[in-house]
Order: sequence, then structure tokens, then C-alpha cells
Amino acid sequence: MNKGKLENYWSLILLIAVFTALLFVGNYIFAQNEPGGADFLYRWLPTRLVFVEGYDNPYSDQVELEVELVHHGHAREGKEIPGMFAYPYHTMFALLPFALIKDFVLARVVWMTTMQLAHIGMIFLSTKMIGYKPTKPILLGLILFAIFTADFFQALIDGNPSSLAALFAILSLFFLSRKSDAWAGVFLALSTIKPQMVILFFVLVWVWAFSKKRLMVIYFSLVTMLFLLGASFFLQPNWLSEFIKDITTYTGTASPSTPRAILSYWMSVHLADTIAWGLTILSLFILAYAWTKSYGRDFPVFLWAASITFATMHLIGITSAKSNYIAMLPGVILLLQYGTEKLKSKSFWLGILLVIWIGFSWIFFYAGRTWIVGDNLIYFLDFYPLPILLLSLYYFIRPSKNGEMFSEENI
Repeated sequence: MNKGKLENYWSLILLIAVFTALLFVGNYIFAQNEPGGADFLYRWLPTRLVFVEGYDNPYSDQVELEVELVHHGHAREGKEIPGMFAYPYHTMFALLPFALIKDFVLARVVWMTTMQLAHIGMIFLSTKMIGYKPTKPILLGLILFAIFTADFFQALIDGNPSSLAALFAILSLFFLSRKSDAWAGVFLALSTIKPQMVILFFVLVWVWAFSKKRLMVIYFSLVTMLFLLGASFFLQPNWLSEFIKDITTYTGTASPSTPRAILSYWMSVHLADTIAWGLTILSLFILAYAWTKSYGRDFPVFLWAASITFATMHLIGITSAKSNYIAMLPGVILLLQYGTEKLKSKSFWLGILLVIWIGFSWIFFYAGRTWIVGDNLIYFLDFYPLPILLLSLYYFIRPSKNGEMFSEENI
């Protein structure tokens, strides 16, 4: 490495260090003045209680009570959210470094800073695996989009593990694009710290890897999963039944997270059921189309199918959350690549559109909590605009119409 490159290398490290320090200070000031981080608290405290303070079971009533005392100041009453862990046991392995920090506010700040860097890291991983070199206005728009869009910002503030699960999933995609199948399999397994977020993606990766005879992806993801599950059963033999009990109870008390539950807020249950089933059937057709198109094809077509999968999972009927939307970031960048090729010198408008969408996302967020039709709030109106918009746009960049864009030579 010559002197010039070495200086650039150290300058980059210094820039990242200063940026991280500024993020940390900003987050600390925010966390001191704005209580929150409930999603992080509900995972951080059980992990700390089990691995640091010697409690036996993260799913126990005792741990649940401890979480409620910190969150509510008392045992849960009425419709207050129970202090359930409600995640697989191996999720605690990923949270352990943060659980070693005794002070919750400090732990939350470290988590927020790490996840903000993860959101930015997902941008660079995605552009690399897509083979896209965004202009400075688009890159700036992407960074603002990945942090300040209501859907992504809420995940950062609440401290939901979705950001970490999405990072693992996108790392899996990145290593698939580089044909590093062992690492792709490892990170695919790690993404299951939030299984409902990646279950369809997991199946798609296995199907595609089988079709391409890249069996090392399946082998290493299976071995990693067996290790994670084996360690979980060794430490807590009944964790699976406890986990199922938790999510069954938690789903009934948490915010609505399926089309049926959300639509039932402002229409009859029968009509909500009908529409929800319609969305499930439509989603299955969309997935069948995308997965069939990607079977045996090169990575760019698979990435298009994966992008559709992450968008469709919010409509199909699986329990979801807006915090999961960060996994759709590679699909957004895929669309930006298409737009840049079409607009060429006018592509700076794409960066402006990203910033405009940030504003729209907060309008949807506000409307979902204030807009009344009849006597009912249009609750969680903000749940669907982004996935529906992306699914519509993915159709226009489908591989059958844009063969050159989906050539592996572009990576």
C-alpha cells in the first residue's frame, strides 16, 4: 500500500470514528430526554437477567414481571403490554454484548448507534451487490431515507431487533452475490433471530441455492441453525414451548400486525376477513411468479425475487411489523439503479424523491393515528403504502423486460 492510499485509509477511519462519536452523543442526548426503547428493553432485560444476573428462564413469569416493573413502574394492568420476551432463545446470543451494559439508557444508546450504522452499512452492501454507483445526491437521499423514514426511524427509536435481523439477511445476500456460500449460509441462519421476518426469505434462498447447485449455502445455514438451536435447548430445554406460549399471548395483546387485524379496526370482521384472504391469495400468486422466474437464474434475478418476497410478507397474513420494512432497502436500491439508467443526467431527482417520501411517510404515520372515518380511526394506515408502492414498481423492472439490467456482468 503506497503512502497516498495509506493516508486515505486512515482519513476514512478517522471520518467514521468522528461520525460514530457524533451519532453516539446525539443519541445519548435524545435518550436522556425522550423515554422509549420498549422493544429493546423487552429483549435486553431478559438477556441481562439470564446471562448476567443468574435467572433461569427468559420466558418465566418472574422475568416478565421484572420487565413490566421497569417499563410500566408496576405489574401490567388492563391493556398494557405484558413483559414477554417473545423471541427465540438464540436471539439472546446476539443481544448479549449489549446486555453486559448495566445502565439501560447507555445500553439503548449503544444499540441505537450500532443500528444506525447498520442501516447505513446496508446501503453500501446493497449498492455493492447490485453493482450500482449512486451519485452524491442519491447517496445522501438514501442515507436520509434509511434513517429518517417513519418506518425505519421508529425501528431505531423503539430498538426493535428487526434492524439486526435485516443486516444479517442483507449480509447473506451480499455473500451470495460474491459466491461466498459458507458465509451466506451462516448469516442466513443468524437472521432467524426474528423468524417471522425472514421465514419466506429463508425458504427462497434454499430453493434458489438448490436450483443453482450451490448446496454449501444450505449446508452451512443448516449447521449454523443446528448449533444455535442445540445451544438453546442445552441452556433451556423447554424454550420452544415457552416461546410458542409467549408469541400466542403476545400477538393477542400487541398492536395489530396482520391485514385482518388492521382492517378490522374500521370495517366489519367479515369484510376484513374477505379482503385479508384476497390479499393472501394474491400474495401467493405474486410469490409463485417471482420464485418461478428466479429458479435457476443468476443472482440479479434472485435479488429481484427476494425484494418482492420482503415486500409481500406484509400482505400475506404473517404477523409483521413496520420495523421489518428495513429489509426492503435492497429493493429500493434496485429501483434506483433502474431509474438512474433511465433518467441519466436527471437522476438527481431520485435523491429528491427519496427525501419527499420521508415527508409522506410521516404524513401516513400521523394520518393513521388521527384520521377518523365514521367513528373509527384509520389505524395503522401507514402500514401499507411502502410495500404496495414497491411491489407495483418491481413489476415494471421485471427481468423479462429488462434483461440487460439483470445480467450477472453488472455485478
